[in-house]
Amino acid sequence: MPVADNLIDPDLIPSCGGPPHHLFDAWRENDPVHWNPPVDSYRNPQPGASLTQGFWVLTKHQDVTEVSRNQELFSSWEGSPVIWDLEPEQLAHQRANIMGMKPKDHLAVKKLVLPPFSAAELAAFRPEIDEVAKSIVDSVAGRGECEFVFDVASKLPVYTFCKLLGVPQDMYETVFTLGNKAADTENPDRADEDNSAPLALLEIGKEVAKEKLAKPDNSMMSRLAHGEVDGAKLPEDSLGMFFLTLSIAGHETTRNTAVHFLRLMGEHPDQFELLMSDLDRYLPNAVEEVLRYSPPVIKFRRTATEDTEINGQAVAKGDKIYLSYPAANRDPAVFDDPHRFDITRENANKHLAFGTGPHVCLGARLARYQLRALLTEIYTRIPDIHPDGEMEMLRSIWFNAVIRMPVAFTPEAAA
Repeated sequence: MPVADNLIDPDLIPSCGGPPHHLFDAWRENDPVHWNPPVDSYRNPQPGASLTQGFWVLTKHQDVTEVSRNQELFSSWEGSPVIWDLEPEQLAHQRANIMGMKPKDHLAVKKLVLPPFSAAELAAFRPEIDEVAKSIVDSVAGRGECEFVFDVASKLPVYTFCKLLGVPQDMYETVFTLGNKAADTENPDRADEDNSAPLALLEIGKEVAKEKLAKPDNSMMSRLAHGEVDGAKLPEDSLGMFFLTLSIAGHETTRNTAVHFLRLMGEHPDQFELLMSDLDRYLPNAVEEVLRYSPPVIKFRRTATEDTEINGQAVAKGDKIYLSYPAANRDPAVFDDPHRFDITRENANKHLAFGTGPHVCLGARLARYQLRALLTEIYTRIPDIHPDGEMEMLRSIWFNAVIRMPVAFTPEAAA
């Protein structure tokens, strides 16, 4: 198999301009549980990680859903939720993370962190989100052009994440910079060779947790630091790993979806015209269709805990399983004419961009509101905003991410 057809080639997504749907379509039709072998030339992204073992790739919506929902048979804890083959120390770090915990521990910790994501607490937070969205657009509206990814799309999710976890405001920019560096592991020009960014975020998380133990407040980190699982407080490592995970996932996903939204509206002028004919009516479902069509997260991993079958394919105990969200989101068994971008699609919200099952994204409701708040502000005030220049994609096997997208628009004062 050529490297170009292998999902652990970090150049595959940028070279395809997004997920490799030509491969997913062929595999879904003829080989829905597809064996992806390792590549000898793959550069380890971090100390203690390699990709010496191949894995099974799931491309059908039903298979991704069923495996995601069965933690006993397809574990996030056994080999971690990441596709890399980890040495013991790295595996222990991943298992300290809420996404890699045993089901019982995961459920207990999830109960501690769910309240800030509830409808009631989000309702109280909305005015602040709206105000930040307005200030972000204020900062660019008179310019007529900007770099959309970091001038606009990245700012609201970073603010929201830091606010929820109780990070001191003078540290927001540091967390933002380190989170981006930690996500950009596959780029040889920017690679974090010594793994310093994740380690720095881990330490910041631990420090924030210590501060909350001394001075409790209503933040998520305070609730975690003071909460108990089986009568014991969470270990320091778990608090740090929770912070590290959210510092990447908490802003990468929402930021990338906002960027893809603008990109797709530029590529589909008929859908943009429809959106602008009634923004309040079409925006919520348009967000769902963007999440379906261009999900920001490419995949997560599960590990088979015993010999089993998936869709008729024998899978051995210990085998790695790659849950392909972009492939599942274009499954014609669920989505009619799946490669058509249609903001009126009735079942767009059946997408798996936020995962499903026990590890479904806790912040999905918050992410949806952030996107609506920011996009409403943008399209109300600078409605002709559009991509204008060369776009750069992240070199990654994890994220479907744009890291540079110049845009142009009529300056607000001149509109």
